[in-house]
Amino acid sequence: MYRLYFILILTINFCSDSIFAQGSNDLNNRVEEIAKKYMDSLGIVGMSVSVIHNDDIKFKKSFGYANLELDVPMTNSSVYRIWSVSKQFCAVSILKLETTDKLELSDPISKYLDSIPGTWKDITIEQLLNHTGGIKDYLNDFKEGQKLHSTSFEIVKDSTRVLKFSSGNDWSYTNTGYWILTKIIESVSGQKYQDYLQNEYFTPLNMKNTQKMDYFNIIKNRVNGYRNVKGVMKNSTRYLDENHLADGDAELISNNEDLSIWTKALFSGEIIELDLLEKAWNYSKYNNGDKIDASSIIYYDEYASYGMGWFISELAGQKIIWTPGAGRGFSTSIFSVPSSDLNIIVLCNARRFLIADKIAKDIATEIVNRN
Repeated sequence: MYRLYFILILTINFCSDSIFAQGSNDLNNRVEEIAKKYMDSLGIVGMSVSVIHNDDIKFKKSFGYANLELDVPMTNSSVYRIWSVSKQFCAVSILKLETTDKLELSDPISKYLDSIPGTWKDITIEQLLNHTGGIKDYLNDFKEGQKLHSTSFEIVKDSTRVLKFSSGNDWSYTNTGYWILTKIIESVSGQKYQDYLQNEYFTPLNMKNTQKMDYFNIIKNRVNGYRNVKGVMKNSTRYLDENHLADGDAELISNNEDLSIWTKALFSGEIIELDLLEKAWNYSKYNNGDKIDASSIIYYDEYASYGMGWFISELAGQKIIWTPGAGRGFSTSIFSVPSSDLNIIVLCNARRFLIADKIAKDIATEIVNRN
């Protein structure tokens, strides 16, 4: 079922892999038009997109710049901050550990973690995955002056002990939940979370450019992030101390090449059996049985819902699933239409909320409507 992959990455240099082989130049041109339209109209500095069909990369192209100050063009090796696309790796890790009987999604997190607030004890692993646990988001639910984004997990635990709602009765996107999930992964695997990712995925799959973000180390081909302020381009990535870089939620950097490897391996069943992975692609529900409503975040789709690590909706009668990343200087997305075996990756070094999702969806719409 999942033997057809489309991954899009837009970069400035033309690559020998044309987007769709001979006879498909019109569609190739149309995809480029969509990308350039967004770049021109929104002032996006650079973008990367990739298309994979039947395990073959059919298209790699890049537009714009990785660094304006040094006139560095974007290439397929350019390394982006992928923000919440990092959650895909965390969610898959939890599912993989369930397949080896290390945990159950229905387990309360208190089974694996000591010294947690009493209000957390009945929250399940699944509720952390689908954001129905009620735990406040350390990045967005507090005033800037509290600086929970630059403090320790112990302080975050104490500050989030009062829930936003009782678990399972509502939905609120929370990065804190995925940080907690990494603590569970560490507890049952006996490894530090980043070591787990390296040993389970990055090394076996030869993903050489994917790692935890580090503001101080020299990272080859690092992309600079930007934001457009009243028509004037500004550097977007300000200094944040390393405590901001919690695991599981938004900490990874990667590029089109590595994310293509990851997506191909994931959708081929190499990483985890697809029938088990599909659990993450099913609509999650509240305690009362109603489907989760995630339209408060996905402002452009009133039907958006959520699974476990993926948002869910429909396109031309087909289910679509995607993991977006949005943060200072970057917008990223891995967007898929499973029934059409279609996967799209869009990476932008622009601070525009969910713009990579919209670009990916436009490209997916173009492809689906032609098939």
